[in-house]
Formats: sequence, C-alpha cells, structure tokens
Amino acid sequence: QDDSVAKRLQDEFKAFLGYEAPSLPSRELTMYDTAVVSRGWEQKRLRQLYDLANGETSLQIMSWEAMCQRTMPKSVLDKAVFSLQVGQTYDLETLLENLTNSGYCRCAMVEGPGQFALRGGILDIFSPAADKPFRAEFFGDELDTIGYFDPDTQRRTENCDGVTILPVGETQPMLHPHQITGLCADLKKLIARQRSRKNINEALISTLEKDLNKYEHGLSNPASDRYMSLIYPDFCTAFDYIPQNAIIVLCDHGNLHRASRTTTEQMGLRLDSLLQSGLVAGALCDYICQWEDFTNMLSGKTVVYLDSFAGASYPAECPPKQLLPMIAKQLPGYGGNLDTAAADLAHYQKMEFSSLVLCGSRHRAELLQEMLNSKNLSAFLCIPLTTMPKPGQILLAEGTLPFGMEYPNSKLAVLTEGQLIARGEPKRKHKKAATNRQKLNSFTDLTPGDLVVHENYGIGRFVSMEQIKVDGAI
Repeated sequence: QDDSVAKRLQDEFKAFLGYEAPSLPSRELTMYDTAVVSRGWEQKRLRQLYDLANGETSLQIMSWEAMCQRTMPKSVLDKAVFSLQVGQTYDLETLLENLTNSGYCRCAMVEGPGQFALRGGILDIFSPAADKPFRAEFFGDELDTIGYFDPDTQRRTENCDGVTILPVGETQPMLHPHQITGLCADLKKLIARQRSRKNINEALISTLEKDLNKYEHGLSNPASDRYMSLIYPDFCTAFDYIPQNAIIVLCDHGNLHRASRTTTEQMGLRLDSLLQSGLVAGALCDYICQWEDFTNMLSGKTVVYLDSFAGASYPAECPPKQLLPMIAKQLPGYGGNLDTAAADLAHYQKMEFSSLVLCGSRHRAELLQEMLNSKNLSAFLCIPLTTMPKPGQILLAEGTLPFGMEYPNSKLAVLTEGQLIARGEPKRKHKKAATNRQKLNSFTDLTPGDLVVHENYGIGRFVSMEQIKVDGAI
C-alpha cells in the first residue's frame, strides 16, 4: 500500500501510544538533470533507517511503496555515519573531506540540512540526524564545545556532549566501493559496451559522457540515482535494516501483494520512458524489490498476518503456523445523539465491558465527562492513556480513530469522540451580514464631528450628508 495508508495507520497508533510512531516515507528517484533537488524525504528516510538499525525504534511503520525502494546498504551507511564527541581530537581537513564525501555543501552560513560552514575554529553542520544544526568549537584539534543553534537567529539554544552526522542523500557517488575513481571506471566500461553494439544509442552515450565529465571534474550530479546499482552493487531495501529479532506485522498481505504488482507496473512504465529518452541504461534499472524476493526475506523471521479474512494462500517461505480468529464489530456513528451513546455505554457497563472513549483534546474529554455524568454514567479521565479500562469501567482519553470497534470475545468497546458529540454540541448562530439598507439607516445616527471608519479609506470625521447627481439623476 502507499504512504497515505501508512499515515492513517500512524494517526491511529498515536491514539493508543501517546506519541507518533515513525512512518518511513517513499521518495521520487531523480533521473533528470535539475539545478536544485530537494533531499528532504531522503534525509527523513536515512534518519529512520539509522535509528531502526541501531535499535532506537520500537515501532516502525512502512508502506510497500517505501519498503520496496532500493536504498543505501546498511553496511555502507554504518561506514558513512560518524560522530563528534566533546573532548576528542579531530583533524579538520579530514573532517571536511568526510562531509564532502557524504554530500554536504559548504556555504557562508548554515540554513538548511546538508550544509556546513567553517569560520576559524568554529564548524557549523546541519545533519539530517537532528532537527537543528549544531556548532562545534575547536581549540586547536580538540573539540571544546558542541551546541545546537537556531538557523534563523544563529543563536545557540542548548549544549550537548556529542552529535551524529548522517549522509545528505541516499545515493552518494563517493560511497562507491572504490570512491569516485571506481564509479568513473564503471561508466567508461558502460560507454565502451554501448559503442560496441550494432544499434548504438547515441542519446544514452551522450548522457553517460556528460555525467562522467561531471564526476571527473568534481562537479555535483543531482541525477546520481541513475547509477545507484553501480554505486551500491549489493541490492538493499529498508527491509534489510529491520533487526533479526523484530516482529514483522503484515496488514492484509493480499493488498500488499496487489500493491507490489501495481508498483512494479508503474516503475516499468517510467523506466520505459527513460530508456527511450536515453536517460538511463537498461543494465542499471534494478530499483525496486519484487514480491517473490520479499517473501524469501521473510524466511526465519517472526511474522504476523493481520487479514480481514483468512487468505487462500500465504507465502510458502513463511506460512502461518497458527490461526487466531478475532471477532470485531464496527460501531455505527451516533450522529451526535448523546442519549443513544449513553444507552450503549450503560449497556456495555452492565455487560461488564471495558469501554474506552477517545476524544480530540483534554477539554473535549472533560466536556464529555460532564455529559456522561449528567446521564448517571461514571467516566474517568486517563490522559495520557497509561492503562486500559477494567471490566465495567469507562475511560476517556485523547486520540482519534475513523470509527469505533467492539470486541465481544475480549469484552472491549472502543468509541470515538466524534461519534458521540460531533453534532451534539449546540450550533453557533451566525449573524447575517448587514444589508445595504441597514448600512444606510445607520448613517442617521451620526452627528457632525463623529469619527467614522471607512472600509476603503480608513478613519475620517463625519461632516454632513449630501445628495449628488449621477448622470442627471439624484
């Protein structure tokens, strides 16, 4: 499935977790020559992948679209990432070289991610690993202090003992196994093979030669995604960053399978267009993971399938060992009818159900509590949500869900605030706009010398009213 489904799942988890679980975004491959490229999505991906690989993430959400895309191998990212610690010694020339190899751009003043600036012994860096840039002050080769600062005011906001520096983008030519020299050698071989063919693709050769010239002269090439398979010979996706002991939950694996076919078809159409334009070589068009390769990677993992109905078939490499049926009933909307809602909650309480009601804010939860108390229903606030309700108990917490659910076997009912009071609050009466006649009548209340405000000309002083002629008529 796509990023929109992942975002909806992220919002639903937030209602119970109390925080926003990271959702890995997908990104557009840059295959065209452009003056400026936004790396925001790539930087967000690298930050999440780094945290995931280092065990900093307890719950990671991925859509198929984001998971299947080829990315920087974990081993390469581990080598590219480096850190700075207060009290350690560093060679500034080597440090600047590492920043350049990771795609950082030197500038006079750091304003956005992927930039660095050096002024004497002060080094400013904006790493995608943090929300703000940091300033490192050196005393000779020793790192004396590190502190984050506001890029708008350039003032330091807080000090820290160490920072992590991530690459600027997912495709960095200098991270080729033999650095830029090795990439240039690969491109020369590719050009030679193209020239040896009977049907020479002059457009492709022109593209390859232009990019080769950029790399040889140390120029930036925003379209380096064309050569991802040369820079990273080992195919890798976000799945390779998942720890071995992680529990992998597939939401409706049938839909995931269909999404994989759709993604493959769309990528195929795009690559056909690029091949015909001579913007990419056919031998380098391995950009997404296929469904069969994905199911092979599931082997040896702990996998949970969450399907609405038992599937007709599951991956042979990782079939379910046990089926656990769960009965769930979607609750209808109450249309703002608090009496109906109160009756249902009273029924759940009588049946010893645990009732959890999610409200949009604390204020609205308090308002709902008063409403339920007026109906002789005891409801308790639990903000943030730290425990589930006990049998017969009604808890009110912050959060939103598209609809409520009832789980008969678990005797649990989850309702949403929108179902209860979305239209239950009294409607505000909107004043009608004054008519022209009403505006004219108000002039009779004015006396000479009064201050008035004209909607076009501002403040003035009322003198008198005069009748004027327009086209001979008063």
